[in-house]
Amino acid sequence: MTYMMSRRSVIVLATALGTAFSAPSTALARCRPRRVLFVCQFGTVKSPIARELFRRRAAERGIVVEALARGITPEEHMSGELRRALQKDGIDVRAEPLQRLARVDARQADILVFFDKLPPGLRAGDPRDWIDLPSMNSEYGAAKVDLMRRIDRLLDEISTSAARRKGC
Repeated sequence: MTYMMSRRSVIVLATALGTAFSAPSTALARCRPRRVLFVCQFGTVKSPIARELFRRRAAERGIVVEALARGITPEEHMSGELRRALQKDGIDVRAEPLQRLARVDARQADILVFFDKLPPGLRAGDPRDWIDLPSMNSEYGAAKVDLMRRIDRLLDEISTSAARRKGC
């Protein structure tokens, strides 16, 4: 008995199985979750906090996304006061290991949010300048409110664009 699968069925099955294609089809790229990359200078404060808050807020809103955090020059840069505030808020910035920003990270991101000046020549499809976010180390409360406002706007945009994508 021969079983024929439609192109859409193949894409759905491949996505469900986590199959990676070296040159993904347009339909597969269109249907996968949006990949958002957060980048800050050291990779231990703004970008991982944004990653965790973004994931949390997306889950609350039922929006499927992929979020990553990278540092331009990775090193520990978190104050003890901020560490305690994050613990109180249930934010684990060490949920993933600290990683240096690589060009491939930027190329693979649908949206790249940067909190510090990016390295020269780095190209990203849809860069977002959030450099003016207040310091998390010295102004956590105000910075978190500002960051959540930006995250909600970004999720609104992602949700709207997902609704426009047909056939996913």
